[in-house]
Amino acid sequence: MFAKKIVAGAALLALAATAQAQVKVYGYVELGVGSYKAAEVGAKSTTEGSSGNRMTSFIGFSGSEDLGGGLKAEFTLESFIAPDTGSASAVYNNAGGFWGRGSNIALSGGFGKMALGQYDTPLFVAGLSYNPFGSSMMFSPTMRHYYGLGLGVNGGTGRALTTDTGWVNSVTYETPNMGGFMATLQWSPKESSDAGTKDSFTLGASYNAGPLSLMGVYASHGYAAPTGPFIGKQKVYSLNASYDFSVVKAFVQYTDVDNADTTLDDTLFQVGATVPVSAAGNVMVSYGQLKTDDTDLKNKIFSLGYDHSLSKRTGVYVALTNEKATDLKGANTFAVGLRHAF
Repeated sequence: MFAKKIVAGAALLALAATAQAQVKVYGYVELGVGSYKAAEVGAKSTTEGSSGNRMTSFIGFSGSEDLGGGLKAEFTLESFIAPDTGSASAVYNNAGGFWGRGSNIALSGGFGKMALGQYDTPLFVAGLSYNPFGSSMMFSPTMRHYYGLGLGVNGGTGRALTTDTGWVNSVTYETPNMGGFMATLQWSPKESSDAGTKDSFTLGASYNAGPLSLMGVYASHGYAAPTGPFIGKQKVYSLNASYDFSVVKAFVQYTDVDNADTTLDDTLFQVGATVPVSAAGNVMVSYGQLKTDDTDLKNKIFSLGYDHSLSKRTGVYVALTNEKATDLKGANTFAVGLRHAF
């Protein structure tokens, strides 16, 4: 009888703790196989099994505690993973850091949300939200152009941005939703006495009303401490829009990148559409171009794909990309894969 009371008491304590603080484990796992080729001199096609074609695989831990009065404490720890090799993805995890996808602590309430630590930038959020392929580093022209995966421009790097998808050591404030309008202000101190460094900040504002969605972003970032993601001074202006016509959802993006250390600035645009062909299947098409101003250097990417949901969490996809860069031979990539969110 006494033992039963102890067990019952322990169960009640566990339930009370759960009610006060909620912690969850979640993530995304994807594997595919295909033929891959980069648009660079001498590149040859390779057949590979790979992860992250539709979205980079990751595992995450998050939690929140109700502090009363509408105030909550929150934390997020996320790490990129490479399920094709069974390892952590050093490429994306800040060159080896385990929590490279996200690591922050925050307070949220009626005022919005204030977060400290590594947090996604408004520019990355806008980039993935207004193109059919989302954050795909393989098939999204926007992601490839933003983060150096499209080749043949900028001295061969193809990288429009000199900043990462998330800023480390940052302070981020998000407003509450005010009649469809939301804004994000983010600041990352230079954390260096080097005269060549400067604080970095960005402002993003979005508006959502039914089928219409709009988002504008301004960012100013520059050289930072060795552990930071910034490798060049830039000012970035981005305009993004989408409209859901039910039979098709259309996307358009325009980004202007001013490089302070060179006269070679960049202009990017992307147009795309998602077409639902059944209750579970969508066709995706996207075309994007990056042009280095005052030169003839261009990188053009066209992607076409089909994604089919087998359930709310599991799906399959097939997609291809054609990439053309100035003075280089074109390249084609094709892949099929399986995805699962948990």
